[in-house]
Amino acid sequence: MGLDSKTKQPIALTGAQEKIFEVFKLVKKYLDATSMPYFLLGGSLLGAVRHKGFIPWDDDIDIGLCREDYERFLQEISANLPEYLELRTFRDASDHHYYFSRIVDNRYLMKREGSLETRYENVWVDVFPLDGMPNGAISRRIHMLRLMWVRVCYHVACFDKINLKRPHRPLSERLVIALIQLLHFKGHKDYRNPLEKLDRLLKRYSVKDTNWVVNFMGQYKFKEMFPKSYYGKGKLYPFEGLELMGPEDYDKVLSQMYGDYMKEPEDCDKNVHAAELVKDEPHE
Repeated sequence: MGLDSKTKQPIALTGAQEKIFEVFKLVKKYLDATSMPYFLLGGSLLGAVRHKGFIPWDDDIDIGLCREDYERFLQEISANLPEYLELRTFRDASDHHYYFSRIVDNRYLMKREGSLETRYENVWVDVFPLDGMPNGAISRRIHMLRLMWVRVCYHVACFDKINLKRPHRPLSERLVIALIQLLHFKGHKDYRNPLEKLDRLLKRYSVKDTNWVVNFMGQYKFKEMFPKSYYGKGKLYPFEGLELMGPEDYDKVLSQMYGDYMKEPEDCDKNVHAAELVKDEPHE
């Protein structure tokens, strides 16, 4: 059980969190067996620090693997999972439209609001690649601009799937979204082309040869770009009775992403995925 950040009292997991944690433990079993380093990211790292587990209103677990390990993970993980767990990538035959990969439990469904249309997705654990960024300030800025342009093209291509209710979007993003809505554009569905371009750009700089690491396709974009020293060799954090690996300098990571990260958001900003478990029993 996680902890209430104010009362420090245990909080029981939701049904969705229980299913997600079951998926994660099987993924972790493979990572541990292969000695493959991973890092808690974003809200999962925040949950470990602030709640010793899930953020009470959160609905997923995010981990990151350095690019070389990530590619190995994609090649090997399917053979190490039970049949009801599936690897999803943007290159497979499913409707997975994200750049990062997912391990999903095909027995359970989550209902997601916030996009143009209600979506139903299997319970998931997100796995992100961590990529290097150029060491030089100018070359790094140029690379950032290239990545942002292709990311915009990707989001336009699958606009119908974007979470329009996500809080605290930058003004530039809100203006683009308003313009697309004004034009009644729902996306032309060809999102794989920009994702292939992103894939080539992100693989250009190896983590081992650079001083900067980015999880570019996370929610926070370049707020998730850090000096490699922040990750270090990793540090264990308590999470729902387990000890999970995260960046060594969690304070700098979380401060950059969230500001005063120990302060909980307003109720209206919780559960930004607007997701709930709607099928909590296995298929026949």
